[in-house]
Amino acid sequence: MTPEEIRVDVEDVILKPIGEVFGAIVDPGKLAGFFVSSASGPIREGETVQWSFADSGAGVEVAVIEVDEPRRIVFAWEASGVPTQVEILLKAIGDGVTAVRVTEDGWEMDEEGVLCALGQTQGWTDFLCSMKAFLYCGIKLRAGITSDMYGAFEEE
Repeated sequence: MTPEEIRVDVEDVILKPIGEVFGAIVDPGKLAGFFVSSASGPIREGETVQWSFADSGAGVEVAVIEVDEPRRIVFAWEASGVPTQVEILLKAIGDGVTAVRVTEDGWEMDEEGVLCALGQTQGWTDFLCSMKAFLYCGIKLRAGITSDMYGAFEEE
């Protein structure tokens, strides 16, 4: 990252073992329980997977760069409309407790880049909160939300 770029950095603690948290991210069935609507396959180093999001009506190609089980996942995508790189770090910080940090960078330090980064910050915060609800209680917070439900506060 250069001084001309902006970075998203979101972190939370999940009261589950690191292996369970890692598994929820890389397994397409589990990932569909809290983040994507569907995934074409598991996250594996060197592979490309397709993720779809019914709540935004979007799909994205995810090029997996690195997987260091159960501590690190790195991938490239264009979810915000520009190429960015995402790193998900996991760290066991106690018995059955995992810290998760998600960083994403690649936007220019301009108005468009800042707006994209703010949107991705919201998205990664939702990712962590939704993962907690799914892992703790099996609740799918994004279930039933579709793209036409967003924009209720936009001026007509």
